[in-house]
Amino acid sequence: MKFNATILVSAILLALFSTRSTHSEEPAMKPTWAIVIHGGAGSSPAQLGDASSRQRTAVLQRALQTGRDMLAGGGTAMDTVEAVIRTLEDNPIFNAGRGSVLTNDRRVEMDASVMDDKTLGCGAVAGVTKVKNPISLARQVMTNTKHVLLVGPGADEFAETQQVPLVDPKYFLSQHDDDEAANIASVNQEEDESHLGTVGCVVLDSHGNLAAGTSTGGTAKKLPGRVGDSPIVGAGTYAANGLCAVSGTGVGEEYIRNSVAYDIAAQMRYASKSLESSVTEIMQNRLQPGIGGLIAVSQTGEIVMQHNTPGMSCAAADSTGRFETHLILDNGGAPADQTNSPEAEITALIQQQASDWNAGDIDAFMDVYWKSDQLTFSSAGEVTRGFDATWQRYKKRYPTSKEMGKLTFTELEFLPLSGAAMQVLGVWKLERDEPMGGRFTLVFQRFPEGWRIVHDHTSKFADPTPQ
Repeated sequence: MKFNATILVSAILLALFSTRSTHSEEPAMKPTWAIVIHGGAGSSPAQLGDASSRQRTAVLQRALQTGRDMLAGGGTAMDTVEAVIRTLEDNPIFNAGRGSVLTNDRRVEMDASVMDDKTLGCGAVAGVTKVKNPISLARQVMTNTKHVLLVGPGADEFAETQQVPLVDPKYFLSQHDDDEAANIASVNQEEDESHLGTVGCVVLDSHGNLAAGTSTGGTAKKLPGRVGDSPIVGAGTYAANGLCAVSGTGVGEEYIRNSVAYDIAAQMRYASKSLESSVTEIMQNRLQPGIGGLIAVSQTGEIVMQHNTPGMSCAAADSTGRFETHLILDNGGAPADQTNSPEAEITALIQQQASDWNAGDIDAFMDVYWKSDQLTFSSAGEVTRGFDATWQRYKKRYPTSKEMGKLTFTELEFLPLSGAAMQVLGVWKLERDEPMGGRFTLVFQRFPEGWRIVHDHTSKFADPTPQ
């Protein structure tokens, strides 16, 4: 009996330790619900300024809390998407609803869309002018009509028949005339087009349903009637049962051309790729640097946030306790193995240059240049040799922030010259009183301290306002 008792005790202890060991090796529980939101891509926190960054973070946290509370209480994905985006639309710091930017004739034209994964039901509006919350009208299009997209006066007329709040268009204009609005990023966007507004929300609820929504005031100084990707299902918004929900922010025309939101779901469905690898493919290989960002959530609760701009306002929470807000993501949110490529490293340097320039810091802008007498800089047929001479040339040509304007780099092409050198082609654009733009050719060389520009050749377009 003693022998048997010893065996029994040993067996119990072994079972306990085995249970603990097995439990510790189990993967973390998958979330039963998850939510991701964004408030626009483009400007870095440094460019936004401390006051605006703090305000933006606080509003993101409040919106995320709204969504978290609804989902934790068993709320549906679609109800949560609408409620969270309404919160963002009502705050003038974002380029949507109240904070929408103006067209070039000083009016507001807003776009929005929603999509429900269960039935692929979707609704959208574009060019609305008196709807307080365009996201709610988009949902009414989905649920109360047989259509997907209503635009312009027809959409405004439809709004009058629905239970959605309407306002005088002056509601959207008043905050543009408020002196205190100078600290609001959405207002600054009129002068700083590097911030690409827009708000969005993607959700997986505890019932297993996905939903997505996006809302925007569009692009500052756009032509009246211009419509971007936000109300285009498959471009700026998409949700498909068993796959993912996606919302984008950035240069809408590029999201339309590349069917960005749908393409992520298509990669998952037809190529059996993960959500992260699908988003990374779009952000790293399909879209040019500086175009925008994406948020997405999968059927299993996987959350992905990525941007290829200097920053992106975004936030995420799930049922495991995750709750976080960001104005910029490390490595743009891309996986580490993607950011180690020469193309990714150089792209990050070029994006930082634009950010430093737009902050008025020429010294920081010059950090990426080779600090050598052998550096060459060619512009307007004049060749400058050496780092110090190049730096002095920049300082003389752009003595103040007004002359510096706002700089963007797009259409980057990479041509490896060797394992330690890379040629980069692209387009530059300088927004100021007298806008300029043109093409550039850079030669980067890898040094122990990292990639540095050893040759810079810049040309100008004949058209002072290149598109």
